[in-house]
Amino acid sequence: MVALAETAPSDLVDELTAHAVASIETADHFSFPFPHIVFRDFFPADFYRDLVRSIPTDGYDPITGTGTRMALRLYGENVEKIDPSLRPAWAAVSVMLTSMEVEHAVRDRLDDGLEIRARGDKVPRPDDLKLVAKPVLYWDRDGYQIKPHPDTRKKVVTMQLYCPADSSQEVLGTTLYRASLRGLFHVGSYCLEPVKTISFLPNVGYAFVVLKAYHSLTKMSWHGRPPIETDRPRISILNTFYMNEDVGF
Repeated sequence: MVALAETAPSDLVDELTAHAVASIETADHFSFPFPHIVFRDFFPADFYRDLVRSIPTDGYDPITGTGTRMALRLYGENVEKIDPSLRPAWAAVSVMLTSMEVEHAVRDRLDDGLEIRARGDKVPRPDDLKLVAKPVLYWDRDGYQIKPHPDTRKKVVTMQLYCPADSSQEVLGTTLYRASLRGLFHVGSYCLEPVKTISFLPNVGYAFVVLKAYHSLTKMSWHGRPPIETDRPRISILNTFYMNEDVGF
């Protein structure tokens, strides 16, 4: 982590961190269908414009057998796989996303979800839930999909940052669901009813606390993505907060 911090310009890290925290603090909060926030302008506008023009092309690992999802880890020594000319900016993004300042902002805005999670995990207080951020850059190709799921228990908070260059991929966002008898009318939805789709727009993101059935039957964090149709990659950053250092992608 020392090497990563040295790679990232400290003034840039400070700017990105302050901007991200402000974005999270002013995010829209929703309790339905489960606690989540939607934020905008996560990165400074000029930086975001340059960042989406500097998406790394090497160092990815396949996540799906179909090859429709590729992933580049943005934590630890993995950042060294990024081209040296692009590395300082992405290292700064990594340091910012794993900072205590961003973690505290997420905790504050998702306190209701963390309360539910703590009770289900039989943890005395939400503050006792450990959050270990491990950001990953994802490159999704035409045909990528993921069925509705609440996420694995080892994830405490799921946070996704959309990184399109423009608004032309707006329909490719993540869909949130709730359990409902009306879900029977939606083929392949596992008796889940789509509630909303968070539009895939530039510099927009969302975050939610991962809630399973033993946390809350009515607030499970069901989400997914129907098959995408796109002639350009769907680029995003998943900044997942895990239970401990030993788990993660």
